[in-house]
Amino acid sequence: MSFDEGLAIEWHHADGLRPEQREAADARLLALEGGQRDLIAVRIAARESTHHRHGAKEVRIAGRSHGHELVSLRTAPDLALALEAALDAFERELRELRERRRGSREARNTGPRHAGIVDRILVREGYGFILTDAGEKVYFHRNAVHGKLAFEQLAEGDRVALEFEAGREGLQATAVVEPPPGTPSA
Repeated sequence: MSFDEGLAIEWHHADGLRPEQREAADARLLALEGGQRDLIAVRIAARESTHHRHGAKEVRIAGRSHGHELVSLRTAPDLALALEAALDAFERELRELRERRRGSREARNTGPRHAGIVDRILVREGYGFILTDAGEKVYFHRNAVHGKLAFEQLAEGDRVALEFEAGREGLQATAVVEPPPGTPSA
């Protein structure tokens, strides 16, 4: 078993590989981390293939990455070739997972999707209401105000951007921030 600041690499039934082949595979897997620390554990198992022609070797690489399991299984006439093919497939899967995560994170970070004006604010009570451009009335609490805005300085008629969701008693803002530059005032 190899460790690199949290990444555990566990080998099973890999007697058919030379130590330098295993070390090269370890180095390749450790390099996949690339400072991201999302790859938690990797298990590599080698064996005779039971699904293919007699004499074929099979390598299975399974890894965990924050709620996802990545598995690559490759078969080749030689164990070293099967290992290389499995590593290639594992790298592709991890790269695709990271791209999907990055895409969803970028989609979330594009900023609030709604705009509106502060309709009513009760500073002492710590909440208020926003009327969205679509005509929906949204409750907001002082804790939902972020960025350059200060709850105490908000006034009725101020233009804001917001995200909201259904609450117990209606729509509730999850984030209230300054509107993007160029947004027309109320």
